[in-house]
Amino acid sequence: MATAVIIGGSTAGLAGALALARAGHRVEVLERDPGTPPGRPADAPAQWQRPTVPQSVHSHAFGSLGVNLLREEYPEVYRELVAAGAAEIRLGDRKPPFLDDPSDRPEDAELNMLACRRSLFDLVLRQAVANHPGIVLRTGCTVRGLEFAAEGSPRVTGVRLEDGEQVAADLVIDAAGRRSPVGDWLAAAGLPAGEVRSSSCEITYYTRHYRALTKAPAGPLNRGFGAGGLWDSYTAVLFLGDNDTFSISLGVLPQDKELKGLRTEEAFTAAVAATPLLAPWLAPTVSEPISPVYAMGGLDNSLRTAPAEPVQGLFAVGDSAATTNPAYGRGVSLALAQVRLLVQVLTEHPQVGAEQSAAYAAGAERLLRPWFEDSVQNDAGRAGLWRATAEGVRPLGPPPGVLTFGQVAEAGGTDAVVWRRVARMMMTLATPETVYADGEVRDRVLRALSGGSRPGFPGASRAQLVEAVAKAAANSDS
Repeated sequence: MATAVIIGGSTAGLAGALALARAGHRVEVLERDPGTPPGRPADAPAQWQRPTVPQSVHSHAFGSLGVNLLREEYPEVYRELVAAGAAEIRLGDRKPPFLDDPSDRPEDAELNMLACRRSLFDLVLRQAVANHPGIVLRTGCTVRGLEFAAEGSPRVTGVRLEDGEQVAADLVIDAAGRRSPVGDWLAAAGLPAGEVRSSSCEITYYTRHYRALTKAPAGPLNRGFGAGGLWDSYTAVLFLGDNDTFSISLGVLPQDKELKGLRTEEAFTAAVAATPLLAPWLAPTVSEPISPVYAMGGLDNSLRTAPAEPVQGLFAVGDSAATTNPAYGRGVSLALAQVRLLVQVLTEHPQVGAEQSAAYAAGAERLLRPWFEDSVQNDAGRAGLWRATAEGVRPLGPPPGVLTFGQVAEAGGTDAVVWRRVARMMMTLATPETVYADGEVRDRVLRALSGGSRPGFPGASRAQLVEAVAKAAANSDS
């Protein structure tokens, strides 16, 4: 079996280490963060500071593809997560209340999720890696370059650390994240790095975490894993978490100056209070805040396409290969799916070389491209709506015959067939074409939307939201 070195010790790197070690490979994980996590997973959200993983403090949705892979291929990790307080969610038990046919179908058994904070998830995964005899986990190690068989050779033989140490390996796994430097290292060596397609998500997120003081939900869980909606100038979503916690994330246009104040606790609270669907969750008898407001921007949808002749022995997983808007909750699922693909390729093509590299490149392209393109399209439509609202103009509608996510999501509130298709797509179990390119779904959506007024979940108008944020800012300054 091969020796593998993994650049990065976040979700993709840690899961990759476990999967490769179980397949018989010798694995070394190089993580640049020198921080020491707490011993108890439940302490991770409060005590584990991770500057190299800024998304760890934001809301996460652990969707069905990833959760099912976790249960099947990492069963001890799944058990530890549940034991540490992660809550199991079955979306089939939380169907929309107005469905025309609420009966169960066999495929609903696949609609599984975990309510869990990201730091707890990663700590349980990291402990499994640290306890595995076939894996060496090194922290405080910054990788500065790749090593090659010879100058200009398209075959990697390891990596070079900041202090000059060379770590030899048959395989190098790039799990360094969305700002991975590996492409730059390849270009500097005169080797093809592949094309990177990138498109701004055009959204800034603000997140705060809370501890629930009651067991019963304070309002309808219209998203199964939580509650929320997307309205004319913002999105607000509540995510159920582990150990009686939940988080709320607000998303707005990065350039929306009137909503910049959401970074403050007063304005954030005022915006949630102005959202009727979520306001009850902030009642003093219902919850208490347990974190400041975290902000995250500069987000892109990106896809790295391998060159015609990929560098041999080098494989990208996780955000190093592709990123999508975090709102869609697909990052962990796609990372685990890439890891599974990598192990399959190494099993079928054990010899490092062009055939092995081409097989992985082709599989990764098939896996990732549909989700990248779907995110780009949906983000463009949503950002266009928000800009039009802010400018006081009528938003452009979709081309004739083209369904939008908003339309299929709305129709899924009453039509059981559409709900199931949308749920499977949102859980990364079925590709977007199974919704948008299906004639039956299109007909059902149009029928569902032609029936007049439909039950909805209220948000704030732009005027109400801007006023709430402005008043909170004025009160905090006085």
